[in-house]
Amino acid sequence: MTKSIILILTVVLLAGCAMSMTPSEFIDKFPESTESNFYNVADADIALSTGECRLLVTGRNYSAPIALTVDGDLNNGASGVDEWVQIDGGNAYRLLNFEWIDVWDATQLIVYFDTMICEKVEPR
Repeated sequence: MTKSIILILTVVLLAGCAMSMTPSEFIDKFPESTESNFYNVADADIALSTGECRLLVTGRNYSAPIALTVDGDLNNGASGVDEWVQIDGGNAYRLLNFEWIDVWDATQLIVYFDTMICEKVEPR
């Protein structure tokens, strides 16, 4: 009986938690969660035009494993982006977009990005 009550309370609490972030929250938190160097679209365009960076792969998307919290989703997405940057032989990424989609009774983060290699890396 006690286990059932705890389970019900846990489900109610989790259901009440936010399952996505605003764009500002995401842009503030996501780059801090990655090891690779983050470039927004405008800064990446400048770095590419000056030859500071070179595109390796364009149009990647990563569907992060579903976590229990929105921060867990964000960390899973950041880990996936870092893995792709490393696999592609780069050290940076250009964040193009992101979205949370509904999957069953949960949400899943999808991150859209390009991988790059940059000579001079600006501090994040």
